Amino acid sequence: MTPSQASRLPLEITFERAIPSWPLILFLLVLARLLATPMALLNDPDTYLHIAAGRWMLAHAALPLHDPFSHSMPGAPWICGEWLAEIVYAGVYGGFGWSGVVIVTALSVALAVGVLLHFLLRRFEPLPALIAAAAGAALLLPHALARPHALALPLLVLWSGSLLAARDADRPPPFRLLPAMVLWANLHGSFLFGLALAAFLGGEAVLWPGAGRSRRAEAGLWAAFVLLALGAALLTPFGAEGLVQLVRLSQMPALQASFSEWLAPDFHHAAALELWLLGALFVAFATGVRLPPARLLLLLGLVHMSLQHVRHADLLAIVGPLAVAAPLGRGLAALAGQHKPSGLTLWFARLARPPRAPAVGVTLALAAALALPTALRPIVRPDDAVTPGAALAAAQRLGLGGPVFNSEGFGGYLLFRGVPSFIDGRIEMYGNAFLARDNAAERGDEPALGEILSRYRIAWALLSPDSGAARDIALLPGWRLAYADPHALVYRRTAPP
Repeated sequence: MTPSQASRLPLEITFERAIPSWPLILFLLVLARLLATPMALLNDPDTYLHIAAGRWMLAHAALPLHDPFSHSMPGAPWICGEWLAEIVYAGVYGGFGWSGVVIVTALSVALAVGVLLHFLLRRFEPLPALIAAAAGAALLLPHALARPHALALPLLVLWSGSLLAARDADRPPPFRLLPAMVLWANLHGSFLFGLALAAFLGGEAVLWPGAGRSRRAEAGLWAAFVLLALGAALLTPFGAEGLVQLVRLSQMPALQASFSEWLAPDFHHAAALELWLLGALFVAFATGVRLPPARLLLLLGLVHMSLQHVRHADLLAIVGPLAVAAPLGRGLAALAGQHKPSGLTLWFARLARPPRAPAVGVTLALAAALALPTALRPIVRPDDAVTPGAALAAAQRLGLGGPVFNSEGFGGYLLFRGVPSFIDGRIEMYGNAFLARDNAAERGDEPALGEILSRYRIAWALLSPDSGAARDIALLPGWRLAYADPHALVYRRTAPP
C-alpha cells in the first residue's frame, strides 16, 4: 500500500460509515413522499375531533368521562381510549400548527416502514426484503392520516416483528416487550390485534414447540406472556371498559355499513391491495415455497380481514411480510444459492449492514432537511369535504345558532371550532341505533329526517351537498337554503318547530 493510499483509507472508511443503510434510506423515501403531499395526511374529519379532544384535556387537566361537545348527547358516558394520541396531536398543533401535525404523522409512518424493513432484513436477502417492505409501504400509505393509528404504527411493527422473530428462532416470548403494550393501549385500539397475535403465536408454539422445550413448557411461557400482555393493556384510565368498548364497536352494523374504512375495498380504488395480492400469488407459484400451516392460516386471516374491512389493509401490509419472512426467506435463499452473486447483489448486501452512528446522524440531518420546508411554510387549510369553513362563517354572519343538524363528516370541524355537533366521529358513544337513524336521514329518509329535526329541535343544518338530507330538507315546510358552496350547504329554519 502506497502512502497516498494509506492516507485515503481513513476517509473512505469514514465515508462508508456515514452511508445510511436500507431501513434508513426507506425511512427517508417514505418521509419525503408523505411530506410532498401534506394535505393528504389531513383529509379526515376525525383529525379535527382528536385535536379538539386533546385541547379539552390539556385545558382541564382531566379526561372527559362524559361528553362535553355534542348537543344531541350532552353528558353521555364517553370512553376516549385514544386519549394519549389526542394529547400529542393537540400539543403539536398548539405549538406548531398544521405543519407540526403533518410532520409528526409523516415521521411516525416512515419510522414504521423503516423498522419493518429492519425486521425483514433478518430473514430475507436485501433485494427481496426491499421489495416486500416497499409493497407494504404502498399498501400502507393510502391510509396514512393524522389520526391516532398513525402514531401506533411503529408499535404495531415492533410488537409483531419481535414476536414473530422469537417464534422463527424458537425462542421464548420477549417479556421485555410488555411496556410497549402499555403505551400502545393508551394510543390506539389496534393493540387488540397485538393481543390476538400473541395468543395465536402461543398456540403455534404449543403445536410446534421449540428445540429442547415440551409443549407444556411452551404453553406455560406463552400463557404467562399473553396474560401479562393483557394486564399491560388494561393499564389505561378506563381499564376493562376500554377493551369492552372495542369489541362493542366492531359489532355495530350501522358503522360497518356506512363508514368507508369499515367497508370492503373497492378494487377500482384499491390498486395497491390488488397488486399486493397478485404479487403474493406470483411469489407463491413462481418459487414453490410452502408455508407452515400456522403461518399460512395467519396470512389467510389477514387477507380475509383486509377484504372484509379496508382499514385492515394496514395489518396485511405490516404483519403479512413478517409472518412469511422466515420460510419464504429460506426458500428464496436456496434458489439464489444456485447462481453466482452479481455485483448488484453484493452492493445491496453492503447497504443491508447495521447502520453506524454517523449514518444515523446523516439520516437525522436529511430528515430535518426534508421537514424544514413544511415547518417553515404554515399550512392554511382550504375548504374541502371535511372543512366547511366558509359555510360555518356564513352561518355565524347570519346569526344562526341553537342545535344544528350536521353531516357526520362535518362533526369534527364543528367541535374544533367550538360548535356543539349533532354527530361526529365518536360513534362508539352515540351507539348503533343513533347512527342508524342518522344514516337514514342523511340518505334522504324523510320520516327519519323529520324525527331528528323535531326531536332535537334543530334550528339550522350544515350538510354535504351530495347527501340525501340536503335534497329533502329544502322540500320541508319551514326550511330554506341560506348558503351554498361546492363543499357545504347551510339551511335555516323559518318557522318554529
